[in-house]
Amino acid sequence: MFDVGDVVRNVAANIVGEIVEIDGDTVYIEQANGAEVDFQLSTLVLESAFQAKHGGAVQEEAVALANDPTYQAVIDNLYPAMLEVGQLAHARITPVPGVTPKRWEELTALQKLNVLSDATDTPVKAWIDASKHGAKPSLATLQLSLLGAYQKGKK
Repeated sequence: MFDVGDVVRNVAANIVGEIVEIDGDTVYIEQANGAEVDFQLSTLVLESAFQAKHGGAVQEEAVALANDPTYQAVIDNLYPAMLEVGQLAHARITPVPGVTPKRWEELTALQKLNVLSDATDTPVKAWIDASKHGAKPSLATLQLSLLGAYQKGKK
């Protein structure tokens, strides 16, 4: 499963290191600071697999989907106050240990819509539908109603 030289992580302890020895079910890893620790084999994951799952690495198809111009068009037409709701919600997200969180500016348009969707309990599809010409409600109406509800909830 693992080899000497692999970089692994114990997620529960948030410890990352390079495997220096494997003795049965015990794996000895050396951390970046030089400290050596040991863990049971079953408690470790490859760091590359962990980062692929939690670090924002995505497959090529998912990248294309996330950068779909439809999502960017919605973001481009949001009121500054609505974007601020998203930024505040994003800032409150508890980070995954060992993963550097992205700043709001680094998120794709789809990721921003997902944050807004969670913050306002409004599906991404509703944002997209409201941005279409002649939609009922329009994007402006949707935003005003959500901002009104958000302001009431803050008091």
